[in-house]
Amino acid sequence: MKNVELNVVIDIAVLGWVLLLGSCSPEYDEPNPFNYELYVNERDQYPSFSPDGEYIAYYHYSSEFPEPVDYPSGLYIIDRNGNNRQLVLDGYHESPAWSPDGEWLVFSSGGVIQKCKINGEELTRFSGLDYLENAQFFFPDWSPDMSHILFSKSFAPEGGLYYTTADFSRSGRSYDLFLETASQPELSPDGERFIFCKGSQSFEGGIELFIVDTLGTNEIRITQNSREDLGPTWSFDGQQIAWSSGVRVHTMNADGGNQKFLAYGQYPSWSVNNQIVFSHANSDYSKEVLYTIHADGSERKQITF
Repeated sequence: MKNVELNVVIDIAVLGWVLLLGSCSPEYDEPNPFNYELYVNERDQYPSFSPDGEYIAYYHYSSEFPEPVDYPSGLYIIDRNGNNRQLVLDGYHESPAWSPDGEWLVFSSGGVIQKCKINGEELTRFSGLDYLENAQFFFPDWSPDMSHILFSKSFAPEGGLYYTTADFSRSGRSYDLFLETASQPELSPDGERFIFCKGSQSFEGGIELFIVDTLGTNEIRITQNSREDLGPTWSFDGQQIAWSSGVRVHTMNADGGNQKFLAYGQYPSWSVNNQIVFSHANSDYSKEVLYTIHADGSERKQITF
């Protein structure tokens, strides 16, 4: 279902804290699970499981110049074991989300929502919401019936959650009550609720996770830790949620209870096979790669290299 929007701000904040900590603590003199983003040269990010759990779409960033012909920056698909890599589109295409029928991907290309067939054909650009000057949109997600796509706009004026019909013909703001700090929406498998991030631009109160029904009522806050809680994703049955708090992937019940640390990583995606894929550094901190793990914490496996 799903370094942008919140990430742009978060990256700056995290970098500032890491540099500050690095000046006074030997813990940050060398790469470690918490500061690895300062050291990696290439990145595999924003993995998203296909509806059948057999494939993973993700964004690969190459630091080489000129970029390698065989593995340039772009949107890719691999199978769940990391094999049979296929380039969908080269370029800057982040946070992909699969359509429920498994035939389309929607993603953000430098702040522009686009969609295409999984073979890269029929590339279509969302050009609605013209009244939002210089707007950038991120983290799109399909509705289970494929009729709509939810996405978010950065913290600037008129930030928050927006929608478009799947054909990009009609669009608008979703819920004014979320004001300008709501982001990264993902609809539940039954389409009756969605989870999203909401927090302070100054990060004094952190970024927390909330669930609300699709009418925009009955909002429930499900994390209360004053950290940067990001990348929420539903389990296949809608009973649990995985998310990343800083660089730690956790799981919890959909009501916020039974929170458990799963692994170091970011931006998880949960499959129908009860696997979770996420990104984190490889063993020598030279690259951000993808890992899969079972929801019970067993069989953690690196799948990109």
